Amino acid sequence: MKPVTTKNNNSEDEGFIRLSTDEIRENLLDALIRIITQGTRIVLQQAGEDVAAIIPAREFTRLDTLIHEIKSSPYLPEDDEYYEDERGIHCVYPDEVKSDFADILAAVMVDGELFGLLPTPNLGGKDVDIFMPVAVLMPIEKFWLPEYIINECKGRWN
Repeated sequence: MKPVTTKNNNSEDEGFIRLSTDEIRENLLDALIRIITQGTRIVLQQAGEDVAAIIPAREFTRLDTLIHEIKSSPYLPEDDEYYEDERGIHCVYPDEVKSDFADILAAVMVDGELFGLLPTPNLGGKDVDIFMPVAVLMPIEKFWLPEYIINECKGRWN
């Protein structure tokens, strides 16, 4: 899996790699191993456009927490509206993703669904006994931090 250089010359140097949706479908297990072992973040492209991302589950948790800290809800936890944007994460094995790739990608792109990728029992020659997602397939809008969040965090990061 080589980084794909796009029209903007984005590549692995920016902390992620870009792969076409066809490449990821054909090499999902290799990509998953790279995500787990190296913390690689992958931006999926379709027809030259960024459409989704796959990131390590631990990074997704940090990103989600950061967004919730900065973009607080106008509702209180006891209000039903507080949970309106909450969605579950569909957990799937790589072979399920490969066989239903078009439907899963459509659910991510159109409906904003999240899919947790579960490790196979034998991942890269190592026995894996984990039943929690090791990576998350997410909409590209959730991967890119909005400018206001970056501005909010500048003081924390400096």
